[in-house]
Amino acid sequence: MKNKHYIVYNRAGEYHHSYNANLDGALNWAIDCAKTVRGSVKEVVEDKETVVFDCSPKANVHTN
Repeated sequence: MKNKHYIVYNRAGEYHHSYNANLDGALNWAIDCAKTVRGSVKEVVEDKETVVFDCSPKANVHTN
């Protein structure tokens, strides 16, 4: 089984908190936390990080 967790970074890109993905609701908790600190959430599996949420306005711009 792969170790998977979510790391929350504040808007300055500094570590804020992390959540174990094995817990029900972990992603939602991480996103709520990131919204509070206006930051981002990265999903980490093994040593690979993927941004799954970002509060920055330019990250949420949708193009058609």
